[in-house]
Formats: sequence, C-alpha cells, structure tokens
Amino acid sequence: MYLLDNVPHDWLFLQCKEVVHHGGAGTTAAGLRVACPTTIVPFFGDQSFWGERVHARGLGPPPIPVDQFSLEKLVDAINFMMTSKVKENAVQLAKAMETEDGVSGAVTAFLKHLPPKISPQVTPEPSSFMDFLVAPVRRCFGCS
Repeated sequence: MYLLDNVPHDWLFLQCKEVVHHGGAGTTAAGLRVACPTTIVPFFGDQSFWGERVHARGLGPPPIPVDQFSLEKLVDAINFMMTSKVKENAVQLAKAMETEDGVSGAVTAFLKHLPPKISPQVTPEPSSFMDFLVAPVRRCFGCS
C-alpha cells in the first residue's frame, strides 16, 4: 500500500486491478469507467451512498465505514473484488459508460421531475445543445 497526496485517477486506475477509496462521486466514476471493482471506505457526505450503489450493482463489497475499517475487513473486501463475477460486472458497466450520453440523461431526468403544470409534454428535437436546454424552460415560463 502506498499513500498518495494527489494523482490523476484516469491514469492511476488504469494501473489497478481493484481500487479502495473514499467514495467520492468523481473517484468512484473514474474507477468504474476503467472496469475496476471497487471498495469504498466512506467518511463524509455522499460517499456512503456511492458505496451502497457500488455494492448493489455487484461491483464491490458493502462499504466499510472509516471508523470500522480493519485489516480483516480490507482482506475480505479484496477477496470479494477478486471474484470473476464482480470483475465481469465492472467490465459490463464500463462498456455501458462508454456509450452513455450523460448530458442528455441529466436533462431528461431534470425535465421528468418538473411539476406537471410546467413540464413540457414532448421533449423537443434539439437544434443545438443550448436550444435543447433553454427551449423547455422558455416554454415553461411562457417566453416562447
């Protein structure tokens, strides 16, 4: 084990077979993007959420809260990540992430959660990225 201060995850995780980290959204995404099974040791904020999501998707063991971390739990987590099923799940997710259009997905999710009174009935065909974002909002507020 080697403790690093700051390193680009996109490079580092390509060198790894599995990763153990705090579970920030960006760090979690970087590891999963390169098909690394993941163990999350949360200590703050949304890290426990991401640890639970990783485990629920079969990409790693249950999160290990930092105040419960031990050598025995780390060994168990590494053994869990080394199983072929977990690696297969990580590879499948990484492939799905390659083709995902996150911006369109985020806009669709945003529009889906608008109150029905102002939610557009049909998502318009975008003529440009900004039109795609701005047109529904203009219609919602009667600016079209």
